[in-house]
Amino acid sequence: MLRLGVTLALTLATVASAQTYTVLKSFTGGSDGANPLAGLVLAGSTLYGTTENGGSSGDGVVFKIDTDGSGYAVLKSFSESVLTDGRYPEAGLVLAGSTLYGTTAGGGGSDAGVVFKVNTDGTGYAVLKNFTGSDGRGPSAGLVLAGSTLYGTAAGGGGSDAGVVFKVNTDGTGYAVLKSFTGSLPDAGFPHAGLVLAGSTLYGTTHSGGSSGPGVIFKVNTDGSGYALLKNFTGDDGAYPDAGLVLAGTTLYGTTSSGGDSGNGVLCYGVVFKVSTDGSGYAVLKIFSQSVLSDGQWPAAGLVLAGSTLYGTTRWGGSSERGVLFQVNTDGSGYALLKSFTGSDGADPWAGLVLAGSTLYGTTTYGGDFNDGVVFSLACLSITTPPWTQTAETGTAPWFWVEVTNTPPEATCYQWYFSGTNALGGATNSYLGLTNVQPVQAGAYTVVVTNVVGALTSAPALLSVIPPVERRLVPAVGLTGGTGSLLHLEYADSLVAAAPRWFSFTNVTLGGGPQFCFDLGQLLPAQRFYRGWQTNGPRPKLDMSMATEIPLTGAIGSSVRIDYINAIGPTNAWVTLDTVALTTWPQLYFDVTAFRQPTRLYRLVALP
Repeated sequence: MLRLGVTLALTLATVASAQTYTVLKSFTGGSDGANPLAGLVLAGSTLYGTTENGGSSGDGVVFKIDTDGSGYAVLKSFSESVLTDGRYPEAGLVLAGSTLYGTTAGGGGSDAGVVFKVNTDGTGYAVLKNFTGSDGRGPSAGLVLAGSTLYGTAAGGGGSDAGVVFKVNTDGTGYAVLKSFTGSLPDAGFPHAGLVLAGSTLYGTTHSGGSSGPGVIFKVNTDGSGYALLKNFTGDDGAYPDAGLVLAGTTLYGTTSSGGDSGNGVLCYGVVFKVSTDGSGYAVLKIFSQSVLSDGQWPAAGLVLAGSTLYGTTRWGGSSERGVLFQVNTDGSGYALLKSFTGSDGADPWAGLVLAGSTLYGTTTYGGDFNDGVVFSLACLSITTPPWTQTAETGTAPWFWVEVTNTPPEATCYQWYFSGTNALGGATNSYLGLTNVQPVQAGAYTVVVTNVVGALTSAPALLSVIPPVERRLVPAVGLTGGTGSLLHLEYADSLVAAAPRWFSFTNVTLGGGPQFCFDLGQLLPAQRFYRGWQTNGPRPKLDMSMATEIPLTGAIGSSVRIDYINAIGPTNAWVTLDTVALTTWPQLYFDVTAFRQPTRLYRLVALP
């Protein structure tokens, strides 16, 4: 006895993952490099960076890698055997055209570091400046390029061996010390970070010095004049800035690797801050506290700004205490953890990030497969389920939808397009519904998803519009029993009564194999029950399903080919279901293979 209560539904499974973090390269500690301390520079789809160690002699490399993780290559391998080339690059690179400029913390004629250049194909390596100690020593920060002049810092050296701000031309000429730090109060000392340039003014930080000792924010003009302290860190408002600054308008944003005051006596491990370029308006945006270890600790890197959101790293803390990626708004609100490193996927990020479109790229100094660091990407906005290509019948209401996986901030805008460039009015949701669709609406549909980080365009979804084919779903009872026996099929519309009323449906003489009986009533009840029995025969088996009934019309003696296509899927993937010779008019055809399959659409092709 079978109960008919079948609901046909199409469940469209998606493969979507909230994990958008990808390790692009896991350093081995061998000839490919080890322990990147610096961030990356991006040109097109290629990232360029440095590692402090590894390479053919273990003294560091300059490398490149594509944003999809392919194409890794060492452009320069530093060697103690060629000490004049430099060694131990701790800083990131700056790119101009096809030339990369950088520094090494050691090597050179005095083993005090160098400024170098190398082409993006690995050719043309040249030392632009050999530091001697008196003019700087141990440049561990990246450079800033303006025209044909490079500006940078050396963490030590100079008149008081407390570091310098310098400039040098891209051809190696014109080296000059713009500021030699004394390291004595109230002056500052030991600039570990690079500079940011606005007009003719350079802004930077020092690790220590100032009136309270734990570092300063300073400015100096590109000709060496106008040196001034903008902020003396006290410890409670941050201490020991090891990172450079990011400038937006007249506001500087940065981090300190220690300090902060939570107000409750709990130890703090660094801050995110802002300050105006005239030194006013200093404010702490985020304090990293020992009491909230999962937030991260010890931000040693600079920030990247997108809209009103800052992105950065801490080299410790997080759920595995191996560092984190975070975001915070420029007003101090909206702190969120984007990634907590586990060690196997990277650990201890000392460097800042680079943002391209909606993806952040960076490095970790340790972790990965060999604990020698990684290059990674983190998609802040990704389309995990694009709109589906589909076929619809004229007059129906097909719809498209897109699913995005994005780290905060949330996706803020959707805009649907037809044929690539035609923006659809009012189509600004994650779904697009069409009504009474017509053949002129066949074509490609895309959606552009935007948040504060960037925008992504979905792959095109094609819509094919076809003429409708008359059809309906009818109950199909599959019958299996003794061959040649007479099977009696009965039905009832309710089993509530003590003795339900059964009505004869049909009597069937069974042939070889399963066969179907179709309930073709025009007004079927909400439920119907079937039973079958045989006199002096084996117990029959009934299987309940639904079939698609299709009326066929045409001249008697002609044939009709029945094709089907899945409503969701390629628009040219038609499958021939059957070819039927017409013996009556109209003639009914039943598709018994469609039950519990993806929704099908049909076309009827007249054959001679």
